[in-house]
Amino acid sequence: MGRLIFFLLLGLAAWWLVRGFSRAKIKQGEAPGVENRGQPPRGQDQLVACAQCGVNLPRSSAREDKGRFFCLDNPHCHP
Repeated sequence: MGRLIFFLLLGLAAWWLVRGFSRAKIKQGEAPGVENRGQPPRGQDQLVACAQCGVNLPRSSAREDKGRFFCLDNPHCHP
């Protein structure tokens, strides 16, 4: 009976350590499948808002003038 309790406690301690370690990795963002949340995914531009019409568009589709972004293809949105 003593051995059974010993192995149950040993298994519980191992489970507790593994669980704590995985939670720490999730908090740090190192877990598999968790990407950096501060940066856009690969292959996508950062979205910016047009200062004239307010439409959100990729930065590569916008022109910049004095730190403000405008629609590149819309002739009505000009600085």
